Amino acid sequence: MSAITSHVIGDVSSKLGLGLVGAHIAISDTLDGIRARRIEAADSVSELAYRLREARRDQDAAEARAASAEARLVLLERALNRATTEAAALRESLIVEREFSAGLRAIIGA
Repeated sequence: MSAITSHVIGDVSSKLGLGLVGAHIAISDTLDGIRARRIEAADSVSELAYRLREARRDQDAAEARAASAEARLVLLERALNRATTEAAALRESLIVEREFSAGLRAIIGA
């Protein structure tokens, strides 16, 4: 083998080695990026799952408050019905009382 052939083979081998090292570094960087994105995605999924649990807890609490409000509404409606019935009875009593007073005035002559 001549000196020129040895020199060319050494030069090509060196450049090929540098190219392979560069390719290895590029692949390694790409894999690191993929791993980082996977970790980030897993963190995002975990965050979304946590937010979903919070939203479900909030929804459960809101449903409980709504049920409680509906129960209070039923109680208030019953109280209003009783008060309305009592007011009607008082109006009727007032009408009877006025008629009675008018009858007494007529008897007394006032």
